[in-house]
Amino acid sequence: MWAIVFAAMFRRLGTTGRIVAFFILFYTAATLALGATVYVIGDKALREQLDDRIDVEADYLVDVYNRRGMASLRDTLQRRDDRGVNELGYLLIGPRGQHLGGELSTTPPPMGWSEIRFRDQEDEIAAARAFTTVLPDGSRLTVAVELAPAYELRQTVVRLLLFGFGTMLVGGIAGGVLLIRAIRSRLSVMNNTAQAIIAGDMTQRVPASPTRDDEFDRLARTLNTMLERNSALIDNLRQVSSDIAHDLRTPLARLLQRMERLSSALQGDPVLHQEVERAIGEANATLSLFGALLRIAEVESGTLRRYFLPLDLSATACSIAESYMAVAEDSGRSLTCRIEDDVRVIGDRDLVSQALVNLLENAIRHTPPGTRILVTVRRERARAVLGVVDNGHGVSAELWGTLAKRFTRGDKSRSGPGFGLGLNLVEAVATVHGGAMRFRDAGPGLIVSLDMPVA
Repeated sequence: MWAIVFAAMFRRLGTTGRIVAFFILFYTAATLALGATVYVIGDKALREQLDDRIDVEADYLVDVYNRRGMASLRDTLQRRDDRGVNELGYLLIGPRGQHLGGELSTTPPPMGWSEIRFRDQEDEIAAARAFTTVLPDGSRLTVAVELAPAYELRQTVVRLLLFGFGTMLVGGIAGGVLLIRAIRSRLSVMNNTAQAIIAGDMTQRVPASPTRDDEFDRLARTLNTMLERNSALIDNLRQVSSDIAHDLRTPLARLLQRMERLSSALQGDPVLHQEVERAIGEANATLSLFGALLRIAEVESGTLRRYFLPLDLSATACSIAESYMAVAEDSGRSLTCRIEDDVRVIGDRDLVSQALVNLLENAIRHTPPGTRILVTVRRERARAVLGVVDNGHGVSAELWGTLAKRFTRGDKSRSGPGFGLGLNLVEAVATVHGGAMRFRDAGPGLIVSLDMPVA
């Protein structure tokens, strides 16, 4: 359970947070390992120091006994105890267990090294490190050092290690949070710029400091150089397409006028008149195609965004839907609305209306008679969603990704009117409004929706 919660929290940190968390955990573990090593080595050195001190004192007292006898040893112990400042304690027990010297108040310890409990001058129980040796006459001499100073030193070391560990941990977390915020702030600026460019605003650039030259500034300058180049290429391509379409419209319009005059002159010849009328229809279709291409190029350029105003999407959709109810009814289909009141966006009324018209004409044109078509407008959190739903045959999900491509037409619609640009224009309108066009299965039928930020 805790592993799942920890894994979920770790994933929410993001890549930057996980890297920072890894280093915090690594240095925390390293600090703990270093502190534990220092503690163990220091404790061992302190114990060896105490043992050396006891060993030297015991050797001296044994030497006193060997050179000057028991009486001299007892006098030596008494003088040491009388000084009162000696940290060492002594206990001399005779062969029959009688007390011979020393003021260490404890039960006779075992032979060799041991840790004992004794009663100190304040009549409290304390711990001591002790060494007991047997003298040649069978007496037992114990030399001990109180461990309280050593314990206090250990506790001081532990407190210092914990303080250093806590300071490092708090400092690491605080530094990590600041580092994450700084990196995310810089990345957020880049992400916002990319989102604006995706939405069609090719003028956006990643901010870069003119004086600073860190990794983010160098990356920003590189991205801006790439964007400038891409923008220039796109503008050139768009300009060439627009120029071709624009330049061909004029001769086509003149050709159409001449053909219309020719059609009027051929009223007496039904065969030629019919052929000229067909040619006029083809010319009109070509002009419509150029007009659609120029319109899409204009929308995709994003230049119309400067004219965007608050728009009542509910009223606009309701007006368009009502105007198409009769068209749908004449085609054998039904059109209804489910529109929330007062859903507003920032946009262009003509563009949004054209997008909805394209969706309705597609629904009417590509569904069988008897199909029910529904226009919806609703608010989802901070998004306004305009949708057209039908219960027709629908479109396979594998084809959704190609529906908005230019000149994409289904096999059944190739013989009908149109150039396969309607949904491409709808997608361009959605994009320039900061939204997107999406397809969903209506089961049966198809849902085409545009979501845009609410005003």
